[in-house]
Amino acid sequence: MAVYLPGDVINEPSSSDSSIIGYGINLRGEKKVVTQPGAFRSDEGKIWLSVHSKRYIPQEGDRVIAIVTSKTGDFFRLDIGTAEYAMISFTNFEGATKRNRPNLKTGDIIYATVFDTTPRTEAELTCVDDEKRARGMGQLNGGYMFKVSLNHCRRLINPSCEILQTMGKFFKFEITVGMNGRIWVNAPTTEEIIKIHDVINKSEFITGEDELISLVQHSYTRSVSG
Repeated sequence: MAVYLPGDVINEPSSSDSSIIGYGINLRGEKKVVTQPGAFRSDEGKIWLSVHSKRYIPQEGDRVIAIVTSKTGDFFRLDIGTAEYAMISFTNFEGATKRNRPNLKTGDIIYATVFDTTPRTEAELTCVDDEKRARGMGQLNGGYMFKVSLNHCRRLINPSCEILQTMGKFFKFEITVGMNGRIWVNAPTTEEIIKIHDVINKSEFITGEDELISLVQHSYTRSVSG
């Protein structure tokens, strides 16, 4: 298992044919340059670094959950959990025009994509893709937002992760996972939101399927009996 540090260039044999560059790696010309310390991973044409860190460093293409902190001219300033604020233009929302601007207030939560991380400037976000469609991005209304480790977020986003699939068999809920260590959930009742929050937090240290099912069943039984 190869471990890389920021600034290293990846020359792994499995990286030469990779078409998808994942977390912890930036493509600079023909070089694959490491941006965060971690262990090299590859699978089916994708390469990434397994990073165990509490501090989020924005990368272009990351989907993040942001909190509106203020408005300055045509931009909203956002807290994405980094040392510096990020920003988003009102034009980077689906259907936005000069007359139809998003009505965001301080404290509102949005789900957005990082698309510009030019050094020494604020990271810039967008809530639309190249076709100016939201595709699930935008303001997150109601619900509850909380923090988990960056590694747990990446685990939850993985299509092969059984945590959310198992929870979906017992609970009805909406969930949005940000690469910046934030999760937003919504459910029919406050009690269910609390149960879902507890399961997600406790599941970080569970690897066995049976133990995971037991955890979800126990939480669901307590919710029903209560």
